[in-house]
Amino acid sequence: MFLRYIVSNFKSIGHPVEFSMFPTEESTDERFLKTITTKAGEWKVLRRGGFFGPNASGKSSFIESIDFARDYIVDGQKSGKGTGVNQFRGDFEDLEGISSFQFMFYIEGEVYEYGFSLDRRQVHEEWLMQLTEKDLEPLFTRVTDENGKTEIEIESRFARNKSKDRMLADVLKESIQESQKNQLFLYKLYDNGIKKAERIVRWFKNLQVIFPETTVQALPIRMKADEDLRNYIARMLNKMDTGVYEISVASDEIDFHEFAQKLDLPKEIVDDIEEIKNGIVNLAGRYFIFAENKKKKTILVQLKFNHRLNSKRVQFNIDEESDGTQRLVDLLPMLFTIGKNPTIYFVDEIDRSLHTKLSLFLLDEFACRAQEGSNQIIFTAHDVNLINLDNFRQDEIWFIEKTQMGESTLKPFSDFEVKEGQDTLKAYLSGRFGAVPMIRGMY
Repeated sequence: MFLRYIVSNFKSIGHPVEFSMFPTEESTDERFLKTITTKAGEWKVLRRGGFFGPNASGKSSFIESIDFARDYIVDGQKSGKGTGVNQFRGDFEDLEGISSFQFMFYIEGEVYEYGFSLDRRQVHEEWLMQLTEKDLEPLFTRVTDENGKTEIEIESRFARNKSKDRMLADVLKESIQESQKNQLFLYKLYDNGIKKAERIVRWFKNLQVIFPETTVQALPIRMKADEDLRNYIARMLNKMDTGVYEISVASDEIDFHEFAQKLDLPKEIVDDIEEIKNGIVNLAGRYFIFAENKKKKTILVQLKFNHRLNSKRVQFNIDEESDGTQRLVDLLPMLFTIGKNPTIYFVDEIDRSLHTKLSLFLLDEFACRAQEGSNQIIFTAHDVNLINLDNFRQDEIWFIEKTQMGESTLKPFSDFEVKEGQDTLKAYLSGRFGAVPMIRGMY
């Protein structure tokens, strides 16, 4: 489970901002909480967290920072390359050109903290900690000094002296040479099969980031193979009054060149596709599967959405459906997989193209279905109607806004006193909690 995150010097985020999934002590509302057992006792953790604020306040920057850190941890980095970090352009001198990313998380009874800091060229610090009965204790630490020398200390609690994993880790720490200083030590451990590192990286792999333009990869292929998924999405779309009552998957072998000519595809796209020997390409919601054999063939796979119009069955392609229906098709697999794996979802603009009631339904459904598992959702939204304490705990809501220096700041709604019966939406729109756009006069 995702417990806490601190990030600094990334896009609109300058000085460190901290986000937590721990409930506030003052709240007695037990809805949507999960209790986890740690070596330091039982902790309560929230299942949901939502960000609200004006346009350009930094909501997307926060989600993008998670996406950047996750990819850097999971995919690694080629030797000799820059880090690719997108830093705050206001250039605060005290940040010294260094960005940091720090996670606290829970895996099968153990609490870990992992973090790293880097500039545009190399990693400066990296650490992995594990919770004991007393405190967080280091498993390994990495520091690069002013002269560019990197030191890595591996503790016995990470791997026993003279054990196979420890000897391999000792060899790997010596391999962080000048051309490899952009690489994470955790990734090197994982890439070489050290089990504790594999466990940590696997947790990061279960962080799924969904942006407004994100489409579920190869969804038609998945729905063709998984009838339960296809039927679930169809039932939910019907329940949510989209007009869809059934989904089918059509696949046909086609002549790609004739089809490309019909779609008037640019030559560079056609050339790129032709280079693919075995894979999947998505063009406007239509998936082309290329099978590798002596005679390359192209199979067109499409989702068909069945409606009843004037008592007749009518089929639509995905690109013919409304923006809202397409958005639901991207989000509903998230609900379907709850309980099947411990995925944590970060959804930017969950309300994009959706009515308030649909957004609330998705979030309430997630919370209800996630009661027995370890799934969580952290989302951003513009729809202020979601700031409703009948549907959310106060500490599930966070406000984000920019200072006069142009950097994003984050504050939990639970920092504000809300009187019983107070109209929270009216109070928010009046500026009582900040994080609303300031519309200035033109003259």
